[in-house]
Amino acid sequence: MNFNNDTANKQSHSLPPNVLIRVFENLPISSLANVAMASRRFKVLAYDDEIWDTKLKIMLESDTGALAALLEDPNAKLSLIDKDTSFLINNKPLNTLIPGMSRDPYNERARAKSTGHARERFKELYIRIAPYYLDLRNINGKSKVLQDFGSAPETCGKTLNLLVGLGKCKVVDDWRELNDTVEALCQYFESASLHEFEIAYDSNKPAEMKVYAHAIIALNGGSLCIQTFLQKHPIFYDNPFKPEDNFVSSGLDIDSLKNLFAAITDAMKQQAELIIQVFPPSADVFYMFADRVFEDVMADYVTQLLGRAQTIDSSNYLYAISSILTLVYSLVDVITGDDVAIRIDKERGINLLYKLFFPLLDDYLEEEKKYVEKKYGKEIADWNQSSGERRDDPSVRLTNQSRELFKRNYLLAFKKVIALPIDLVSSAATTIASPFQRSMQFSFKSEDKTANKRASSTLASVESTSSSTSFSPQSTPPSTPKNSVSIPRHQKTNSTTSISKSPVNESSSLHSRQSSRNSIPTPTTPETKSLEPSDALENAQHELDALQNLLSLSVAVNMIHVNKDSERRVQRFINIGFPGRMKQDIQKTFEAIFINLLKTLGHDHIQTAFERASKRLLSYKPDPESLKFNNGEVPPLTEFFGMVHLADLMQHMIQAYYDEEITKYVDKHDFMNDINKEKKSFERLLDDCVAQGMDHGIQVLLAQVEMILSTEQKPEDYNPPSDIDVDLKPTKACFDAIECLKKNISMLSGAAEKSTMDLFFSEIGRRFFEVLCKHLKAQTVNEMGGLRYICDMNAYYAFAVDLKQRAITPYFSALKSLSNVYIITSPQDIKSVIHDLERYHGLMRIEDLFEFASCRADWPIIKKVVQKDMTDCSIM
Repeated sequence: MNFNNDTANKQSHSLPPNVLIRVFENLPISSLANVAMASRRFKVLAYDDEIWDTKLKIMLESDTGALAALLEDPNAKLSLIDKDTSFLINNKPLNTLIPGMSRDPYNERARAKSTGHARERFKELYIRIAPYYLDLRNINGKSKVLQDFGSAPETCGKTLNLLVGLGKCKVVDDWRELNDTVEALCQYFESASLHEFEIAYDSNKPAEMKVYAHAIIALNGGSLCIQTFLQKHPIFYDNPFKPEDNFVSSGLDIDSLKNLFAAITDAMKQQAELIIQVFPPSADVFYMFADRVFEDVMADYVTQLLGRAQTIDSSNYLYAISSILTLVYSLVDVITGDDVAIRIDKERGINLLYKLFFPLLDDYLEEEKKYVEKKYGKEIADWNQSSGERRDDPSVRLTNQSRELFKRNYLLAFKKVIALPIDLVSSAATTIASPFQRSMQFSFKSEDKTANKRASSTLASVESTSSSTSFSPQSTPPSTPKNSVSIPRHQKTNSTTSISKSPVNESSSLHSRQSSRNSIPTPTTPETKSLEPSDALENAQHELDALQNLLSLSVAVNMIHVNKDSERRVQRFINIGFPGRMKQDIQKTFEAIFINLLKTLGHDHIQTAFERASKRLLSYKPDPESLKFNNGEVPPLTEFFGMVHLADLMQHMIQAYYDEEITKYVDKHDFMNDINKEKKSFERLLDDCVAQGMDHGIQVLLAQVEMILSTEQKPEDYNPPSDIDVDLKPTKACFDAIECLKKNISMLSGAAEKSTMDLFFSEIGRRFFEVLCKHLKAQTVNEMGGLRYICDMNAYYAFAVDLKQRAITPYFSALKSLSNVYIITSPQDIKSVIHDLERYHGLMRIEDLFEFASCRADWPIIKKVVQKDMTDCSIM
């Protein structure tokens, strides 16, 4: 009983197998032999594969390939122990395999796969290299390693590498002293081999370089040899290209940068040929060389170049970084393609580009946003500064028909231009080379036919240009305007054809302009030549100049051109596919640039222009004298309606640009995207500006009509003397009022959506009815004048029908029916007509009808009879 208790106490104080194995792993080989003889339990643990497997792993940590070659399968799992299996062998506990050994309670250790293979492998290595290791205890002369392998440097390096690994296993008691000796021997061997390598490099002997390079790599991986090889290339210390050599002759002069990249490309190809002869592929020397070039040569040069460009101008900076991206990407294509003897993996090549641009990206994206913001602001400021001069130059005014035709021509040309690469977009979008003139005496049909021919020829020119020219996806356009001859605005305005000009003068001026510029076709030429898209845009630009008093298509086109230029640069970074945060920042910048365009164009240009136009409308006072000079048109209203056309055209231009460029990188169905939300806000802003301005415009238009009626409607129109024959046609006041409405309303044809136009026409009709009623109630009508009155009502009714607004037509139909009261002689019949409310569609009160009836010249005579029922009182 006491014996069992003592056994249990001893077992409870025994160390667990895990702890014992950790202790045994740090013992020298000779000590493990003594441990194995201590007890059967210690023998099992000392022979355990986990101990020897750990020693093999320690040696592999510093292995350069020699140890892996000695092992049977270097890719196999070195551990021969499955630590997750139960502590059983042949379904029996370990203690049953050792006779006399008490039951081991610590059976969580797994030994089912402990076959002893790891110990045998280590034993083979130890027998092979231990003599060289132990020989280092007493070195009086040359070591055994150098004696046996001195003539084979690579083999000597492998052996020394194995000695380093064996020393880390602490196989002997004096392992510290021996390891110091091994380290000194390795340093000596490395220095001697490196010296021979440099001699061979300077003598241009790749075969000898290969021998010593492989020896150093076998020793310790060859990092010092590789660094020496890289540093000796002249591109790192004798670079003849300087960043200050750029931007010397012009803002686009980057010849020094291009020459540098050409030299780097040649150096890459040459070094690839040499590296494949000297170093093993596993050393990855070519990638190290490329990385060193990117980091030490290109990064320093690019940083200085961009700093210099930024001090000159933002456009130089953006052009420089765009060109650098093109050159770097081309270089990456070279070193990852088949043009070099050693290829770098595409992903690793792109990573080199990432590393180069990572410290530059934030500054570039910020500069890109500042640049477009500055350019937008300058466009708006320049326009505002010269807006007064344009309003004072009334040399041109387009008809409503020509305005609509020119809008179509302009939008067609714009779509063709925006679809082309920036390299082909002429500076016509930013500077006009010469004005396009066309005769305004042609009929609308002939103009439309000519425009269709011009559009067809323009499209044919675009297709032929696109098919005959190849474009590189890496081509980067300059962000600065191209050279062209610019004509000041006042010269363009003076040279633009006016409607009021005579056909003779117009024909002669057109002939002189045609002789000076044969590339611009005119409607009078028998054969219409094909126009470049930028020329078509230029031509339509001049034709629309007459509309641009407060709004400017040139500002919109310039801003879109700047935006496209900027977005194309950012798109290049998007297409490369920068990872992580950089990708998000690039995408946000792409969106912010377009959002800035919408905000600036909408708030700073369009909204401001409409506010100024609204103020001009509200301050306008109808003047009878102005009717003689304006041909029925209201000057501020004509200006406003022209702005509505321009705003509508700008919205179509933005939509075309959005569909062509922006939707490539933004999902147009993502309603939460910032671009889509801002685009909706831009469209709402335009609608609000137009709606508010139209309300003011209606007030001005109806005030003009009211003034026409009050000044031109003569008393004898509806109350002629009995001895005068009545002309059965509308009066001049009626005719002029309707013509004023028609001329001004027709200006809005095609300027907005149908629903908006219906609302506008409906409001015009309703307010005109109120003005007309007020005017008619102030007239005196006799029986003969009633016939003229009916003619006027028929004309007003025909105008209402032309508005095509079902809700408005009944009002004028009621006036038409009411006019019969002026030609009826019987008071009783007049009374019956007034009380027949169904004739007036329930739109007029009985009181209003009596007011109209009171306009009769004989109303004092018939009043009592007609109003009899109204004055009778019945008491129930």
